Amino acid sequence: MEVIALALSLGLAFACAALGAYAVLPAGGVTGGRRGETIRATPQQVPSLWFRLFFPFAVQLAPSFRAIAWPSYRRSAAVELRKAGMGDVVTVDHLLAMKAITALLVPFVLSRVFEVLTNPAVFVLTSVGAFFLPDRLLADARRARERAILRALPGSVDALSLSVEAGLEFLTALQRLVERGAKGPLRDELATILNDIRLGQTRADAMKAFSSRVAIPEVSSFVSVLVQADMLGASIGPVLQAQAERMRVERFQRAEKAGAKATQKILVPLVLFIFPAVLIVILGPVILQFVYGR
Repeated sequence: MEVIALALSLGLAFACAALGAYAVLPAGGVTGGRRGETIRATPQQVPSLWFRLFFPFAVQLAPSFRAIAWPSYRRSAAVELRKAGMGDVVTVDHLLAMKAITALLVPFVLSRVFEVLTNPAVFVLTSVGAFFLPDRLLADARRARERAILRALPGSVDALSLSVEAGLEFLTALQRLVERGAKGPLRDELATILNDIRLGQTRADAMKAFSSRVAIPEVSSFVSVLVQADMLGASIGPVLQAQAERMRVERFQRAEKAGAKATQKILVPLVLFIFPAVLIVILGPVILQFVYGR
């Protein structure tokens, strides 16, 4: 049994190393699919590192999970994938395959490699928890993407405002921002807006679609103001300037709020680790001198 466990552990280590190399190094495309269609994607197109590691296995196993209905989960997972920026690469079938992989892999690694899980009940509970691990990773990726969009939005609106005030039309200014702006999820969303407009959507509909994909209050407020100005026929320059100023103030307020939270969070390590060490250094010699009378 020990020889079998050692062989399985070595095989698992080799598989993890191969997956890591496949996810990091350039590679050719792999074929995955939604229901009724086929997509060609590479792990490098997946923004999350953890999803990138499991993606090659998920692509191979995804067709086996197409028969699983689970309509409520499929609807919610499709929305989460779209908000996390993975909707064009990772499908719900891929996500279900990843859930099955983690449900089997995590308990096996903990029990065989690290010899942590010896109780069968704990093994089963760990497997159930690992089954929901991809959902947690997906939610973390969505939140990270939303934070990145929120950080880049004030500067992008400033650039749009300056371009429009300089005489450029809004779509031309948006095109220039997409071409010359810094890489990130916001630039990808702006490129999607331009593509939607080129495919025949109105500017208002494309902006509303952007708001529904991101679902951040600041973005929703910005889009609603632009849509309202477009409906009323107002000049877009002053509207963008006012929105840029408001976003700068909100960014400063968020920074102040984060600083206040940081001062509260630092109290825990301060009380548990720093203060005891300081007391030991200061009071230790005094206590030793009092106990031994030296």
